[in-house]
Amino acid sequence: MLSKEMKEEKKHLEKELLFFLSYYKEVSGRSEKTKAYFDEQIQIITERLKELGH
Repeated sequence: MLSKEMKEEKKHLEKELLFFLSYYKEVSGRSEKTKAYFDEQIQIITERLKELGH
C-alpha cells in the first residue's frame, strides 16, 4: 500500500512523463541537447516509477 505522499509523487511523475512523451517527437528534431535532456528525464521518471511500484 502506498502512502499518501507516495501516491501524490506517483501522480506527479505520471503527469511529467506524459508531458515529456507527448512533446518528444516535436523536440527531438530540434537539437541533440534537447533530445538528450528529454531522454534523461524520461529515464529518471521511469526509474522512480519502478521504485514506487508502477
